[in-house]
Amino acid sequence: MRKRIIFASIMGILLLVLIISLVSYNNIKVHITSNNNQNNSIGLDSQVYYNLFITMLYPYVEEAVGNYYDDYMTLLPNEAPYSYNFISIKKMVPELNYSYIVELEIHPYVGPHLSVGRDRITFKIDLKGVKVEKFEHIESHILPPHYQNIIIKELP
Repeated sequence: MRKRIIFASIMGILLLVLIISLVSYNNIKVHITSNNNQNNSIGLDSQVYYNLFITMLYPYVEEAVGNYYDDYMTLLPNEAPYSYNFISIKKMVPELNYSYIVELEIHPYVGPHLSVGRDRITFKIDLKGVKVEKFEHIESHILPPHYQNIIIKELP
């Protein structure tokens, strides 16, 4: 349990640093020191930060989707990170750079990308970690007949 708390704290801090970078910078040079003490410079653009941000949020999205759909389906939906749609990233307190509310829209699917609907997840991200504040199921999609057997009860 303690390892999980430490991991969540580290991920939260890394996510926060990434958010600050996304909000503050468009292009940045990063210096990487290799084991043989040679410095290498690589240019990082906003796409790198975006991909890193999604990579760090993914386990929290996956858990939120699993928690919601567990009551409705025997086969839990997946979510494709490339289709994440950030609705907003807001500072909770304008004077501080370490506390954010992030709204993300996703389109979970089963099988060969058969959409089960559209959802919005609201995260609170601060130095303590990442927390799902709200999960909203916005829209339901009907699955084809050969996938009806995975439905426990209809989505709202």
